[in-house]
Amino acid sequence: MSTQIALEQQSVGAGAAIVPMVLLEGPRAGRPVRRSFTREYKQRIVAEYDSAPKGEKGAIIRRERIWDTHIRRWRKEIVNEGHIEMTRRGRPSYSDDQRRVRELEKENDALRATIAKRDDELERTSAALEVLGKGVAFLEALSSKNAG
Repeated sequence: MSTQIALEQQSVGAGAAIVPMVLLEGPRAGRPVRRSFTREYKQRIVAEYDSAPKGEKGAIIRRERIWDTHIRRWRKEIVNEGHIEMTRRGRPSYSDDQRRVRELEKENDALRATIAKRDDELERTSAALEVLGKGVAFLEALSSKNAG
């Protein structure tokens, strides 16, 4: 099933960003669509914003119809990684090491839960054996009384 989206070409300066406006068909027809920005667009806007004199930065944000949080996030990506990755909403992406640590933590939690469950079973079994032992001792005492 293909989804049709009405697009608006937003041209600013040397480049252009494709801005999806609304879905034309489907269950979300007529509702706004989340915008996505190219790597080049992000780099260009951050550079333009950083080079703008004080007082004109807000005009850039309004003209591009973005928030200052976009600029901060894009700048952080540029500084930390040397380039911009296309980010997606939702959970943050993790490095392989972070992903492995999370997997090991989950496995560790599962093993701790299993150990706790088995300790509980062992405690109940020990209590049952203790009661059974007392019952056997009682029956032996009764049978020795009756025999003697």
